[in-house]
Amino acid sequence: MDRRLALTPLGKAPVLFAIGFGAVLPLVIAVVVILQVRSEALSPAFMLLIQGVVAVSVLAVVLPMWRREASFDGRRLRVKATFYTREAPLADFDLAAARAVDLREHTELQPRLKTNGFALPGFQAGHFRLRDRRKAFCLVTDPSKVLALPHADGRVWLLSLEHPQAVLDILRRAAG
Repeated sequence: MDRRLALTPLGKAPVLFAIGFGAVLPLVIAVVVILQVRSEALSPAFMLLIQGVVAVSVLAVVLPMWRREASFDGRRLRVKATFYTREAPLADFDLAAARAVDLREHTELQPRLKTNGFALPGFQAGHFRLRDRRKAFCLVTDPSKVLALPHADGRVWLLSLEHPQAVLDILRRAAG
């Protein structure tokens, strides 16, 4: 049975982005489009098409932010981060080198270059290059509470957890 690991909640910046992008932007676009329809510059059918595209775009960007999960079944660690899912056996991690870190202090571990990921201020999910140029798989919502797990493939998994040291202790006990 999978044991869910407590992730840190989304911070203010990604939530404000979701509100702005998910509510304010579509409202502004709707007002502009309605004014264009009233002036007969746009047809009502085209207005509906525009609103449909806006709705799909908003959903494609905002909804994945809430797809965040980390779980451990005693043998494998699984992380779901927006559009990305990674799973690996515990044996693939270098738990002796793993550590709980504050990314504001350990700047070499900060995600810098998004290679295939999802990034907003205060939220990084997916594949990144770190400041020290190593590859990483990230689910970072709170830079002060991050578990850095070196993986056998050379990547580092960076996971924002409510209690990163406690999770590391659990993983180390499970590895025996």
